Amino acid sequence: MSVFGIAMVRDEEDVIEDTVRHMAGQVDRLVIADNLSSDNTRPILDRLATELPLTVLDDPVVAYLQSSKMTALAETAANAGATWVVPFDADELWSAPGMRIADFLRLVPGRFDLVNADLYDHVATAADDPTIVTPMRRLQWRRATPVPLPKVACRVRQGLVIHQGNHGASYDHEARTFTDRLTVHHFPYRTREQFARKARTGARAYAATDLPESAGAHWRQYGAIAEGMGDEACSQIFDEWFWSADPVADGLVHDPCLL
Repeated sequence: MSVFGIAMVRDEEDVIEDTVRHMAGQVDRLVIADNLSSDNTRPILDRLATELPLTVLDDPVVAYLQSSKMTALAETAANAGATWVVPFDADELWSAPGMRIADFLRLVPGRFDLVNADLYDHVATAADDPTIVTPMRRLQWRRATPVPLPKVACRVRQGLVIHQGNHGASYDHEARTFTDRLTVHHFPYRTREQFARKARTGARAYAATDLPESAGAHWRQYGAIAEGMGDEACSQIFDEWFWSADPVADGLVHDPCLL
């Protein structure tokens, strides 16, 4: 039984090495598609591929067709021997209770297809130590409750389709979900500048698809603000929604990730 982590990434140079090294310790092999990165993401991946069980692929399609692209990566992993896939993003650190994710999934009874993962967003705060360069070490405060939609690990079976956002999956049969859950620490918005870049990139990637306007609605909205009103407007959104001046008063939980 082999467990693969799969991901599609773009312009994540500030977090990609920490994420890949962490996930390489959690699963048996990684397959990552680089989607036209213009920063140092691809050189970092290529270097890591020389020392870790990592295969790096090219994704030359701008459109943010995450469901079809991740489903194709799952098929690639299956052809290489995967029995489980863990669809992760470059800004996520996955973990299992008391053991490696691969060992946890090997214990899941065969009648179950999916394992949900609670997703906790970490938030930039005034309490962050600015001398810590690595975002996943610097952003030590997270929201107290997980986001409404979990992430999901998937057993490789006939008809597997990973859904947009990696928040679910379906099969040719009715999927059954294991009750014990994994945990994901999520670091989506790390600085004002990174938020503005991500807004533009996300909006352009969704605009290149034929998905309904409701898909990626927040990215489309943020991208329109970035293009129409500039980075200052994005900074205001960041400060209002994704930054905390007083994490204790805002009900955040101090939960530093040990990489």
